[in-house]
Amino acid sequence: MELMNPWIIYVGIVVLIVLAVFRLRIKSSYKEGKKVANTNLVEETELYKKLKRQYKIFGNLALASLLLAIACVFILLSRPAKVEQVNTELRNRDIFLCMDISGSMDGLNLEICDKLKQVVKELDGERFGVTIFNAKSVLLIPLTNDYEYVLETLDKLEKSFEASIQMEETDYDVPDDFDYELYYYKYEGTLSDEGSSLIGDGLASCLYNFPDLTENTDRSRLIIFTTDNQLNGTPYVPLEEAARLCKKNDVKVFAIAPENVTDEEVFESSVLGTGGKYYKATSTDIIDELIDDIEKTEKSSLNIVETIVYDKPEIVFVCMLIFVAIYFALSRKVKL
Repeated sequence: MELMNPWIIYVGIVVLIVLAVFRLRIKSSYKEGKKVANTNLVEETELYKKLKRQYKIFGNLALASLLLAIACVFILLSRPAKVEQVNTELRNRDIFLCMDISGSMDGLNLEICDKLKQVVKELDGERFGVTIFNAKSVLLIPLTNDYEYVLETLDKLEKSFEASIQMEETDYDVPDDFDYELYYYKYEGTLSDEGSSLIGDGLASCLYNFPDLTENTDRSRLIIFTTDNQLNGTPYVPLEEAARLCKKNDVKVFAIAPENVTDEEVFESSVLGTGGKYYKATSTDIIDELIDDIEKTEKSSLNIVETIVYDKPEIVFVCMLIFVAIYFALSRKVKL
């Protein structure tokens, strides 16, 4: 049994000492009623002495019960609890979904979103995260095992891609009820005057969103990467360098690309150099292949130490009720 707020006990001790001293210093004095002379004869009788002893005993017991009840209140305020350390070992992987959301990728991303949702549903025990990039990278979801939240985010991305395609097909002449909020969802934080589709920057940024990347080298990590490699601008980190950083940190890249890929040979060799795989979105078995290949990667163990606090107020609360009941019973008897 531990106290979660032990400092309250010290406050309670001071309060109890003050109350006890204050009570002891109170002197009984005549206030009202009729004075009686020559009471010596009565005070010497056995009955009087017996009643006086009972009064003192019951009065002191009532006072002690009241102080103990107050002490129980302070103990309850200090929150008595049972604290347990639970060590759980999970064997899983860390997976980031990293998506190029430039306009040229809308059609593929719309198709892939549904497939990625299937990947999330099929795998079990993994932690997922989502990043999107254009000229800049945005972390939508840090690594989590809240699969429902991941699926909700992918649903929202899917609707954003649909809105972007609608905008292009209507040559920006959209109906009045067009949802601009969904349209701009994928662009928030990803645009810049420095260009678009900065592939290497997007991959490198995603890489460094893995927590404890250099401290915990035993974790199994991989990135599901979607892009057409259509670079428009000068990235801070070229794709080849970003792939080498992934290889250096033992992060495998599983890339999904459309039918037409810019510099496909360089792109494919960079991805394969990380120890990952390269897929064309035109393949009918892409999801099965991707899940099988992910399952073949080594799982790592993750030790999670969780502190569980069980509040235990029952015994103290019952004691407080008992002391309060004793106080009221005795105070009525001696008319305190």
